Amino acid sequence: MSLLISKIVSMIGLGLITWIIGVIPILGVNRGWSLKILDQSGNKNLFYSMLLCFGGGVILTSCLTHMLPDVREIYMAALEAGSFPNTGLEIPEIFVLAGFLLIYIIEEIAHILVDKCAPKRDGSVNLEKVDQNDNGEKDGGHVNHGHSHDIDLDGNGSFEAVARGFLVILALCIHDLFEGIALGVARQESAVWFLLLAFASHKWVISACLGVKWSSSGIKALISVLYISTFCIVSPIGIGIGMALTDPNQEGELMNASLIIVQGIATGSLLYVTFFEILEKERQKDVSGIAQALSFSAGYVFMVLLGLAEVQSEEQESVGGGNFTIKPFV
Repeated sequence: MSLLISKIVSMIGLGLITWIIGVIPILGVNRGWSLKILDQSGNKNLFYSMLLCFGGGVILTSCLTHMLPDVREIYMAALEAGSFPNTGLEIPEIFVLAGFLLIYIIEEIAHILVDKCAPKRDGSVNLEKVDQNDNGEKDGGHVNHGHSHDIDLDGNGSFEAVARGFLVILALCIHDLFEGIALGVARQESAVWFLLLAFASHKWVISACLGVKWSSSGIKALISVLYISTFCIVSPIGIGIGMALTDPNQEGELMNASLIIVQGIATGSLLYVTFFEILEKERQKDVSGIAQALSFSAGYVFMVLLGLAEVQSEEQESVGGGNFTIKPFV
């Protein structure tokens, strides 16, 4: 029951709380509030970047120390039970790479849609230039293919701005769906809390950035709220899908095969998010690179310490239980 409760809390944390964080700036500006304190410039831009890098370190550590070992554990158990064919290949890693490439291809398709489907007017700037120069990004001579929360929005509420906003949300929703599935298929309560921390530390910052950016754009508040709502509801849907895949009423062979495939692909998609949607994008911003590296490392250290605390807690509970059982015989 505690596992179910932790997943329900995760739905609320990644859904409702994310929605509140994203909607407050939009409704605040609509009511005449001043959000200069949240403007992404100078030290504030560094602060946002450090938060995102910290979340990237948390996600990467969760992928390599929790999700990937869990996929391999399920795979080995399925091999021993004869419920999954023994091909002699490294199946968990193959599905992780498949997930990485899947999101890579989807991202490039979304990038093409942003460039081709959203009409550009005379004098409008190219998407790469917008991404490269907006928010103080470095002009390093290379093209930034970022297409997530750093996409610039037109200031007059044109169809171009609305279309780009939709495609931004579409790309983010693909990531969030796999994040939700990864959390939903988790088999241990501690793994759920680890993944919730990893995903929330990234998604809450993105939601705040989107809310601030759309609040200062020409897009109507109703459309912005609709976009934020879509962005927020996908993770709970993914968690629900993951929970359905781990339903104990399902047949064991089908469930094991589904878990290996889905969790492997989800792990690969999150590795892509870490390297190409967080590290690559944040390194192109005109902020302190060492601060970003330290923030990313802090996320890694934080998750390692949490894992160590969890192991020590389990050992203490085990020892305590053992002392309790032998005490009457002393």
